[in-house]
Amino acid sequence: MNGRTESPHVSENKLGRYLTAAPALRKQLIHTQKNPPDPRYLRYPDAAHAITDFLCHGQDEAILRRHQHRLATTVFESEFDAHRAESCIEAIEHYRRMHPGLGLGGLIATTVGDAPPPLEVAGVSIQVRPQVVLQEVDAHGNNQVGLLKLYFSKHHPLDERSGQYIAILLNAFAEQHLAPLGPLDARRMLVVDVFAGRAYSAPRARTRRLCDVRHACEEIAARWAVH
Repeated sequence: MNGRTESPHVSENKLGRYLTAAPALRKQLIHTQKNPPDPRYLRYPDAAHAITDFLCHGQDEAILRRHQHRLATTVFESEFDAHRAESCIEAIEHYRRMHPGLGLGGLIATTVGDAPPPLEVAGVSIQVRPQVVLQEVDAHGNNQVGLLKLYFSKHHPLDERSGQYIAILLNAFAEQHLAPLGPLDARRMLVVDVFAGRAYSAPRARTRRLCDVRHACEEIAARWAVH
């Protein structure tokens, strides 16, 4: 059952697309955020869970294979659930192939949890939902902190700009909520576009892009009541 949310809010993925979208798509994205789909019809929660399990428990490929096998051998009650399982198996396989190139070996990954606090910008609650916190001790004994966000879409791959915008939102989220863990490493603010096989990190020059985020949030807040 769809739920209409009255207070201005947006997911990090939708905001990343909003920042690079034409006006008509911006209007559509606001409408989608105000009228979110039923969570039962989200397509990739099992893939996100499998990859998070893999990252947080030693990065052993057997974990990914076990999740794929479970999804492949489960008898589902609906055609949608069966198709979703097939899509998740495919997503897990895409991630398995690209993982070695992400350079995550030796990092400690811990789960973020299901309901991280929002990032508040210009009257809009940005729902930043990374899957894992990444931590690494540098040569000086300092704990360096990053985040990893999985992005799943076969038909709407991220481009360089939208991927970097989402990575900047991860960095801002970490500044707001994870500072006690240690210094943040912008290079480890990773957005992984699973089906496209690409990863994006927060760029060095972030001030202008953060201004873009603020302006977009101001626009979303102003248009919320009329869309």
